[in-house]
Amino acid sequence: MESLAPGDPAQIGPYGLLGRLGAGGMGRVYLGRAADGRQAAIKVVRPELADERDFRRRFAREIKAARAVDGRYTASVLDADPDAESPWLATAYIPGPSLADHVADGGPMGEEDLRRLASGLAYALSAIHAAGLVHRDLKPSNILLAGDGPRVIDFGIARAAEASALTRTGVTIGSPGYMSPEQINGEAVETPSDVFSLGAVLAYAATGRSPFGAGATPALLYRVVHNTPDLTGVPASLLPLIAACLDKKPAARPAVRQILATVTPPVMVAPTIAEHPATRVQTKTLPVAAVPSRRRILAAGGAAAVAVTAAICAPSLLSDSNRRSGKSAGARAVNPPKTLWHASTTYDIAATTNAVLTVPGPKSNVLSALDPATGTQRWSWTNPTVGTIFPLVVNAITIYACGVELYAIDPSDGRQLWSAEVSVGELAVSDRAMAAWLRGSAYLTPTLSCLDPATGTQRWTRRVSTSADTNALSVSSTVVAFYDGLKGNSTAPQQVYALDVATGKERWRFTAGHLVGRPTATTDTVYVGGDGDATPSPLYALDAMTGTVRWKSPVGQGLAAPVADHTTLYVIDGSDDVLRALDTGTGAQRWKFEGRDFRGMWGPFDGIIYANGFYDGMIYALEAQTGRLLWSYHAADAERVAVSGKIVTVVCGGNPTDRTVYGLRPR
Repeated sequence: MESLAPGDPAQIGPYGLLGRLGAGGMGRVYLGRAADGRQAAIKVVRPELADERDFRRRFAREIKAARAVDGRYTASVLDADPDAESPWLATAYIPGPSLADHVADGGPMGEEDLRRLASGLAYALSAIHAAGLVHRDLKPSNILLAGDGPRVIDFGIARAAEASALTRTGVTIGSPGYMSPEQINGEAVETPSDVFSLGAVLAYAATGRSPFGAGATPALLYRVVHNTPDLTGVPASLLPLIAACLDKKPAARPAVRQILATVTPPVMVAPTIAEHPATRVQTKTLPVAAVPSRRRILAAGGAAAVAVTAAICAPSLLSDSNRRSGKSAGARAVNPPKTLWHASTTYDIAATTNAVLTVPGPKSNVLSALDPATGTQRWSWTNPTVGTIFPLVVNAITIYACGVELYAIDPSDGRQLWSAEVSVGELAVSDRAMAAWLRGSAYLTPTLSCLDPATGTQRWTRRVSTSADTNALSVSSTVVAFYDGLKGNSTAPQQVYALDVATGKERWRFTAGHLVGRPTATTDTVYVGGDGDATPSPLYALDAMTGTVRWKSPVGQGLAAPVADHTTLYVIDGSDDVLRALDTGTGAQRWKFEGRDFRGMWGPFDGIIYANGFYDGMIYALEAQTGRLLWSYHAADAERVAVSGKIVTVVCGGNPTDRTVYGLRPR
């Protein structure tokens, strides 16, 4: 434990803070003590997550589910406040190292310790499954070794942060090497998925390495789906059990009861094992024979070996000859495109008519233009101020790269056209104007600037409400649109503002509801909607010049901003996770496409709209006029789509500074 640092709070809720325990994806973790002496691990959410409109409701939902889990085998939830200025969660403090640290420091476990670990984890999974949950991310770092047995942590809590941060950081639910094949392939994830992860964890504890090796995420995911695990070094008596847990077919894996019957009971008193009826799956009898020989494995996998090169260049693909129109294709990829190439990138990508733009690591100040068909570099441009290039925005004739200054670049050859001494945090571009949230003072007093896209000359600068959301901005040839933030109260109504592009003067403001989504401004209309989860706010079409309501629809808006063409508005309905196409004149529905938690939406490009599903990991390509599914592609951690000519590029994340972009050619 580290000492508290300057700036750390002294108190979180009823807990006085004693020190720092560490940091994770959601934020910093402190050791706290209540007035009655109880100690707790308190997770305080990062400010950027707390400010996201969708995070708090997801966080509250996951807390409610976690409270139902038996705390004898997990870190039980003690207290939480998802509505605090900095949302926090307190769980029981478990003294002891993680399994990952234990193996890293002391080496692989012996057989007796492995059996105790296996039975303790089986009891923990039983408690989680009895509450109607599936962990989805069982891995060595999520297992703490307490004095009375192992404890499983983070069963679904981190999902709130992952869902909210997906489009920004590309994080995923699950960890490569410990995810089940069905989770990777976007299929239904039930209790056998946790059994697969348990097998991978036990193999790690027995050997000190993942049974599917290490390396780049796409190659690692391919091995999990297609390759036989390397179980060299696993004790012979536990080899059949671990091999059975790692069976590619969910129904062939042992149930939790079978695992407990195979290993020595742990020190803790054995509880009654309860399985949730909604997640119970019939399984085959646990095999007792040893795993197949290497010769048999190679013979069976020879045909699959031909596909290894393609797999390293792309996430796992699954095809299905049955196309579906008007509803999600579910877990199977439909008519997937051909993967042409892949390349590294860091923060962002964009596409022009003849190039794909990336910022390859580790030099985040270099912009590369790649040939869409081959992925080979056509030209590169280096930021002269050495600042990280982010964001990256393109219009029909110019590339705009932001860093310490703002730069305009010719897309044909990478020649710098001009630079402007302005530091931009968020940038939106139309054919006649650029609107930007400025860095620096924007964090204290949000400041908007409008620039000429041809020269970079500032037309006007305006300070706005301190509660303005500086991550949401839209501009057209007539107005700049944005909305104010949560102000620490998720139920308070929020306002949408429209400023005149030419002068920066406020044209109108409109009270739209609670948890307002990102606005979309066109020449004559501003579209904005509220969260459609529990108490949906309508989706409004507002006159761009006056703010009067043209029409409103009960459709709830998700995280992604609506996109519009001349006749159709495309919006992700957060209330039932449906992508809807609405008539721009009346708001009437043209078609809908059902999904699995859509996170992003792009287009239309040449009559095609693209969307990505969070829980199934799919990219969907839909005919913009009818909603007919043209193809789908399974891409782990997919977070962005761009189109250059006939080539579709998809960015897959995981680490915000180490992403991969794939070039795809639809068949």
